[in-house]
Amino acid sequence: MCSRVKKGLTSIALLAITLTVATSILQPSKVAVAQEIPDPNLIFKPPDESRLLGRKVPDIGLRYADGSSGRLSDLWAERPVFVTLVFSRCVGICSPYLGLLKKTVEQVGSSGDRYQMVVISFDLRDHPEDLKDLAKHHGLEADRGWTFAAPASQQDLTALCQALDFDFRWDEARQQYNHPAITVALRSGTFVRISVGEEISPRQFAEMLADARGEFVPFAPIPGRRGALFRCFDYDPQRGFTPNWGMLILVFPAAAALTLAAGIFMAARFGRSSGRNSQDALSLERSARKCNE
Repeated sequence: MCSRVKKGLTSIALLAITLTVATSILQPSKVAVAQEIPDPNLIFKPPDESRLLGRKVPDIGLRYADGSSGRLSDLWAERPVFVTLVFSRCVGICSPYLGLLKKTVEQVGSSGDRYQMVVISFDLRDHPEDLKDLAKHHGLEADRGWTFAAPASQQDLTALCQALDFDFRWDEARQQYNHPAITVALRSGTFVRISVGEEISPRQFAEMLADARGEFVPFAPIPGRRGALFRCFDYDPQRGFTPNWGMLILVFPAAAALTLAAGIFMAARFGRSSGRNSQDALSLERSARKCNE
């Protein structure tokens, strides 16, 4: 009897332990799932290139990493600029994106001559020394093709972000900003192109550069897609839309086919007309002969 009681108690104890372990395993997973639900207030809206096309960017004041100050127009006065928005305390996309952008720029080449890279912090806590450390971290502190700066004031920061539709949200729990990774091409203070996302290939960057310099680009990617379409027009805020040589690439095959078809039709029609004229001439000649006889 005692042995049976002991076995029963042992079975109950094992069952209780099993249930306890199972509960402890399952419970954290439920909590983890609940924590993965994003806060809608922290979801940013990425910029839309089609809405930004031709938009003027304000000439904001800047505090450079070397301690000096100036204006954004000082940088775009001689060459196109590529503006990237980051913050030095970022533990997410900022540093990896800058590393990728550095490699892309090195492959394309000519930074500091044909264009200028401008890294601007959107965190008012960042001081010139913070940006100097960020530049040094990426080996860019002595590269004349790169400029690291912070807006001179809250008003300057707000004006720049509004002009570029740059949306960033403060996450109190993480003590970080949620924001997109962007690089914007400007020509004389006017928006030209934008790259949104964690990747920017040398080919894409070279196309953005050609557009920023007003050079011919046979095709341009659709915003938000990897594909590309031939471009028929360029846009300039002063002149509006003007034809691009890309239109010729699209129109030439159709125009050549129509010209060839028209040529064949006219040749055939001329041939039939000539045949009729010859027959009419023979008929008249025969009629004249009969009259003479």
